[in-house]
Amino acid sequence: MASAKNVVLQQLGSSDFVLMQMLTDLSDEEYFKPPVKNGNHAAWIVGHIAVSEDSMTADLTGRPKRIDEATHALFKSGSTCHADASKYPPRKRLDELYRHSRAHAVEALKMYDESKWDSPAPGGYPTELFPTRGSVWGLMANHPFWHIGQLAVCREVLGKKRVLG
Repeated sequence: MASAKNVVLQQLGSSDFVLMQMLTDLSDEEYFKPPVKNGNHAAWIVGHIAVSEDSMTADLTGRPKRIDEATHALFKSGSTCHADASKYPPRKRLDELYRHSRAHAVEALKMYDESKWDSPAPGGYPTELFPTRGSVWGLMANHPFWHIGQLAVCREVLGKKRVLG
């Protein structure tokens, strides 16, 4: 039987694979194009996933965040997605932030002490949804899929081929 840690590692891998499939054929202009008024474009989604994983990894390991606070503020939950691409780092930088944040999260998870899996979640997570540290690792693995649905809408609006279904 697979350990919970191995299941989360597999989910992180599959979400990364699908996310990359959704992004690879977008031009730089399309990357910053919201699908609808007040919708999230690919750039915001990538930045949001990167800072979310950076925050969760820091919360779970007790180590400092690796992404600066200004970038966290730009992409945190509840932040506004702007249609103006000049308000964001360039695509190359956002892709690097995501790749580095994901690699750091995977490495932290591989080294994580599984005896802490059932310990209470760090403060700030709704306990009815994420009561344990293990459930926060699960959140990290599943969170990209929440936004992959938004990317599917972006792709549809742009006339791109469907990646899923």
